[in-house]
Amino acid sequence: MATQREVAAYFNVNERTIRNWQKIPGFPASKGRSGYCYQSISRWLVACSSLNRDGSITSTTSDLGSDEKALEIAEKKIKIRKGEMDIAHKEFDLEVKEKRFAPIELITRTLELVSVAMASNLEALLPRLKMAWPDMPPEAIEVIQKIIAVSKNEVAHIEPDLSSYEASDLVSSEEGAEST
Repeated sequence: MATQREVAAYFNVNERTIRNWQKIPGFPASKGRSGYCYQSISRWLVACSSLNRDGSITSTTSDLGSDEKALEIAEKKIKIRKGEMDIAHKEFDLEVKEKRFAPIELITRTLELVSVAMASNLEALLPRLKMAWPDMPPEAIEVIQKIIAVSKNEVAHIEPDLSSYEASDLVSSEEGAEST
């Protein structure tokens, strides 16, 4: 085990270089005072040099500054993106509250409930009519069955009119509200 000064002398570099190496991911951590292992640092240098054949480890110190700037820029972009998404979500919530826009999940669920209720009412219509009118003529029963069948078939083939929508409305965007 060696101190930072001893490691710098062993590898023939400055102590500042050792401190810069410590900032690079994968550098062997010191185990307290006099806690650097020559072998671990040697293995790390070999691994870095094999990854960085065209440049030396000392050049990574200058790269470290540019990497930090790139990291700061990336973090700023992420913050801006999060802010934009927060604004988009708040605008979406406002549109829902003003009843100008509703989430598709809400519309879909409402339509499902309405269609189930209508289908069950249609199924219950004929037995209720037979109970209310026990001597109903068979012709009336056939007419009612045909009307129920036609109603179910018409509902099954309903499709939305997409001509009134713009192409951007039909394509889901990444900036839309996320479902919770």
